[in-house]
Amino acid sequence: MEAITTAMDTTLDIIESKSGFLVGGEYGGNAVEVARTDSGLQCQCFIAQVSHDDCEHIRAVRDYIASVPMSLERPMLSQASADLYLSKLGELEISEATNEASANEQTGRIQLWLEMESEKLARKKAYYIQALDNFMQMNEYKTKRLVAGTLKLRSQQPEIKINDEAKVLMDERFVRIVPEKKALDKTALRKYCIDTGEEIPGIEIILKPHKFSFTLNGGAR
Repeated sequence: MEAITTAMDTTLDIIESKSGFLVGGEYGGNAVEVARTDSGLQCQCFIAQVSHDDCEHIRAVRDYIASVPMSLERPMLSQASADLYLSKLGELEISEATNEASANEQTGRIQLWLEMESEKLARKKAYYIQALDNFMQMNEYKTKRLVAGTLKLRSQQPEIKINDEAKVLMDERFVRIVPEKKALDKTALRKYCIDTGEEIPGIEIILKPHKFSFTLNGGAR
């Protein structure tokens, strides 16, 4: 997970990570992302898109970098700011859930429309398929090339469905012996490696970084 440092003054709140900066509005208003790119800082706000001059968010980031140039010297997050950020995280979670619910509703409507239309088309196709099948059988054709395409009629092997395997196995003609196979006991291997730390031949132990999680009042993530 990216290391994050923050700065807060009376107007703008800035959170920094490797990918860029999140610049909040006055008094904790909606935040705008200022990304680091090869060509410099880029902001997605309206002013930045229509003007050749730097917007307030880029100016704030430049002032922030100038005032605290070394990342190790940049201010740590206070408890009050942490609580504010947690509430902002909750707002974003609600927005994500709202968007997902809206998308699911629209997807459901589209799927219903598609199923109804597909069913009507399938019924119509069935008439033509049956008529062409009869045409091939009555004329004893195997292959017939027409202007619109080619028709083919092929015999198929019967499907063998086993309803009671035990009864079939009683007939020795249809029994074969499958040699025993060695199978890897992954549970035992995992326990041994975790307990001893030994990396035995044929495996690689990959250490994973810590995983950050959070819990919001009224729900868990």
